[in-house]
Amino acid sequence: MEKEDEFLFNFFTHISQLCFDKAREHTEKEREGSPIPVHSASWTIFLNILPQVILAEKSYIEIGFLQNKHKSFLRKDNSLRSIYESLKSDIKRLEENCNHNQHEERITNYCKHLAQFLSARINLIDFYDKIHITGSNRFFKYSDLVTQMESIIEKHSHSFTDISLTPIKAIFSLECEILQQLLKALTELQRLQFLPSLALIHGAQTRLAAWENKMQNRETWKLGFLKNNPLPLLYQWFVRFKGAVLSKFSLYFHDTLAQQTTLSEMKQLCSKLQNDYFQRMVQFQKKYDSSTVVLITDNQVSCDTIEYNCFPVIVSCPMKTPPQYETLLKMIGDISNELLGNDKIIYKYSTQEQCTYVLYAIELNIYLVMIFESKKSEKDVYISNFVSELSANLRCSKIFVSLKNPTK
Repeated sequence: MEKEDEFLFNFFTHISQLCFDKAREHTEKEREGSPIPVHSASWTIFLNILPQVILAEKSYIEIGFLQNKHKSFLRKDNSLRSIYESLKSDIKRLEENCNHNQHEERITNYCKHLAQFLSARINLIDFYDKIHITGSNRFFKYSDLVTQMESIIEKHSHSFTDISLTPIKAIFSLECEILQQLLKALTELQRLQFLPSLALIHGAQTRLAAWENKMQNRETWKLGFLKNNPLPLLYQWFVRFKGAVLSKFSLYFHDTLAQQTTLSEMKQLCSKLQNDYFQRMVQFQKKYDSSTVVLITDNQVSCDTIEYNCFPVIVSCPMKTPPQYETLLKMIGDISNELLGNDKIIYKYSTQEQCTYVLYAIELNIYLVMIFESKKSEKDVYISNFVSELSANLRCSKIFVSLKNPTK
């Protein structure tokens, strides 16, 4: 490995391990002691750009990419995306100005690969921005996000492959693959596919563990006792995202999972999840005297978790088939356009049965239904709060929107 290759490899190793102070010291040491005068001018310019890369990466890992977007007539855009764009322009300019001698050909190669890395970062920033915007929508297809993520992976699969950028390439790949796995898991959950969802969640967890193992950030961890969580905000967001997907999985396949263990152990396992949705349903049903709280799907999916010829009840509280099952299906069929077209909770009172049906579309094919053996008002705050919180969590809207203002 050439001296410059080794320098850059160590530089990006420090960056990938979140050792930003070490990366800066490493750069300063090289800048002060570079012994090759033939290409010192271009190499010095290149070294002067690296501290800006350090600052950008430090901000990126703390989710600085959706913060501080100030742009006006008197103030230029100082968003992190614009900083990466500016760095990319500087690198491209240096690449164009390099002489074509043996030494500067190497610098030209570094510039090319570093510019590719900066382009990849810009693409990911745009993708996170899309995720954040998507979280504000009521319904969205996770498959669209999967397609975009896979496009980014494909686009950069052969980018910044120089040996000197190997450490940051590995981190970039892990980040993209975790996003891909979790978004694909959400797609499979919409289709109520048990094994594919489980495999994807496991794949994401494996990659999260690999990413954390690469973070040797003693600079931050040595002060960990002063903080609630010493890990960077972006990694924390990924952990919450995985936790949200796993919690959703535990609800959609609650009955299947419960068959593998005792009820008490199942309850204990679910209590350790980020969100114990089934227990929330139980508490709501008991506290508010609802005869049934149930999630139903109106599409005939092929799933190995529901009996009765793919009976469309996903999960029910109490854990039994609601006696009003046929009525529910007919009702959902009659008002499905209303449920999907308006973001509101629909109340239907049956004078014959003396009960109130409360319906809401969680996703395009999945409905939350609550049955009360009395008349309920549409102004009932307790019901609306329960529905709002449950739907926002199951859609992962809260997780997506939290990218804008992350907190430790």
